[in-house]
Amino acid sequence: MRRVPAGCAVLIALLAGCSGSGELDPVTGEWAADGAQPAGFAHFAENATISVDGGKATLGTPPSSLCGGATVEAAGDDGFRIAFAGANSCVTVNVPVSLDVRVEGDTLRATPTGAPGDAVFRFRRAD
Repeated sequence: MRRVPAGCAVLIALLAGCSGSGELDPVTGEWAADGAQPAGFAHFAENATISVDGGKATLGTPPSSLCGGATVEAAGDDGFRIAFAGANSCVTVNVPVSLDVRVEGDTLRATPTGAPGDAVFRFRRAD
């Protein structure tokens, strides 16, 4: 009888360890724009937010200019990529289609993928 519960416990532990959810922990949560932001995205400026939960992200300016459903994946060198599946994912909300993100403590720096290094959006942890 003891083998069945022990075997199940080992299987559950292995599956939980393989889920990969822990690798997104640094970026998971609520982020609020921190100061003036680069121009170019009307709904991703001074009052913008990024919300990351369960490998999905919502970007924009609350309450009415938000776009959800972006995927969040770990990228090389302790970075992350937040990206929408298609270029027209949020037709009425003007946010970047893809962001390369770095988290350092309670600070998040996001650059539109492929943009020059000076187009950095700054966020602080809000939760």
